[in-house]
Amino acid sequence: MFGARSKLDKGLDAFERREWKKSRKLLEDALQAEPRPSGFYHLGVLYWRGLGGAVDKAAAADCFERGAEFGHPGAQTAYGIALRSGVGVTKNNEEARNQFRSAAGAGDREAMVQLATMSEPEDARRWLMRASELGYAPAMMHLSDFLMQRDPVEALSWLYAAVTLSADDASRKRAGALAAEMSAAEIEQAQKYGREYAREIRDKTQGRK
Repeated sequence: MFGARSKLDKGLDAFERREWKKSRKLLEDALQAEPRPSGFYHLGVLYWRGLGGAVDKAAAADCFERGAEFGHPGAQTAYGIALRSGVGVTKNNEEARNQFRSAAGAGDREAMVQLATMSEPEDARRWLMRASELGYAPAMMHLSDFLMQRDPVEALSWLYAAVTLSADDASRKRAGALAAEMSAAEIEQAQKYGREYAREIRDKTQGRK
């Protein structure tokens, strides 16, 4: 016989169902007795976005910090964003970078993008490529911007890959604008490379050789 689900688990379930007010109340109550990193992270998201109640950036940052202390990658990234922006917590770019590095090391794709925007060009390219190869459309858009001057075809290829993998509307619009400035041969080449990148990413992320 399975044991009863904890209040924290019920709060996380409510979050998944987008029952924000219920989730917020359950998580607030549960975390006093059951301090779990996933609970702090999700409650922080509710506070940060004002879901199920008022926006409270300071409370959100505190929750993200608590979750980050447990090593939760999403909480580390969120806390890093708060630290970098100085919203809800004192601005601290160096500590933000540390949080992003920890989260990126655990595979958090947004942390990789954040690190890229704080890095020198070669490190930025490496982080953006890593996140792109994990199928993260925002990283592909940043990578496309990075590549635009030196290799427009490669830049367009990554936008097509993002569209293929996620039907990302922003990537589609950016691809259309870039393609309007390129020749038919360049567009065809970019489409071919984009399909190849998308296929390789699908194979990698689905665990196939």
